[in-house]
Amino acid sequence: MTQTRNVSWQDDKINMAVYEPFPGVQVMKVSVRAPGFIEERRKSNRLEINFCVSGRFECEFTKRDIAILKPGDMAISLFDGENGINSYSRFPMDFYEGISILLDCDIAEKWLKEHLEIFDIHLQMLRERLLKAHWYWAGEAGTRCEHVFRELYDSIEYEETAYIRLKTAELFMLLCRSVQPQRENGYLPGGQVELVKHIRDHMITDSDGYSSTEQLAKEHGMTSAQLQKLFREIYGMPIYRYLKEYRLERAAVELINTSHPVMEVALNAGFTNASKFSEGFRKRYKMTPTAYRKQYNLNRKRDSSVKME
Repeated sequence: MTQTRNVSWQDDKINMAVYEPFPGVQVMKVSVRAPGFIEERRKSNRLEINFCVSGRFECEFTKRDIAILKPGDMAISLFDGENGINSYSRFPMDFYEGISILLDCDIAEKWLKEHLEIFDIHLQMLRERLLKAHWYWAGEAGTRCEHVFRELYDSIEYEETAYIRLKTAELFMLLCRSVQPQRENGYLPGGQVELVKHIRDHMITDSDGYSSTEQLAKEHGMTSAQLQKLFREIYGMPIYRYLKEYRLERAAVELINTSHPVMEVALNAGFTNASKFSEGFRKRYKMTPTAYRKQYNLNRKRDSSVKME
């Protein structure tokens, strides 16, 4: 049975549709319209798996450990009663959609062995393969796993019990075998992390931007090479690529959530040239901004009619 829970956070809403496909496993469809929240993780021998469908998700477990997810990325972390007891989840676009899976390893492993032995799922193997000696990992989910994550995300809304159970088991099987760690977040001094996050926050709220990374670095007491290296380590890409992708994602969110004219959306996202915005958007989303909005509205109407039936 699906249980929907609304959590208030500073007058904003975090909606989670919670489903239990089998004992020891909770699958949550998460929709956030909030800047973030703090979570306590005091239980032990639990695994949490997160997959980003849209928006951005920054999970800061401690001042030194930060996992940053973009669409198509996943993260897995261990509740061990010692590390990451207080985790801060931050959504820099005030918008996030994704899948979160919480596993009680002992209960889930036993049930899977008794009832779904044909899938040959071993959660301990999954944990050792992705985490190794660490307690968290974040990186690209890969084509096959991303496909199943998105199918799972779409199916939860319709409460298709057998299908959700099948897709959850398929995902576990793939995670045990196919995901290869491609990008792993390292440990950085807390002061450096905070400095780079401050620079990032300043950039995304400054529509005029900076003329060069040299100017940006100088204003914060470092060389351009140091800034680029730190930024790439934390956010996984060069500064201006990140800024461009962030602005395009911000525009995509506004397109589907408002009826604002396309030019207004572009300006709100920090673009002053309409043709460059359209060109960048088409390259990123394989369609024009107008077509993107139209396609989203058509899909929403279709999904609503299917659900009513």
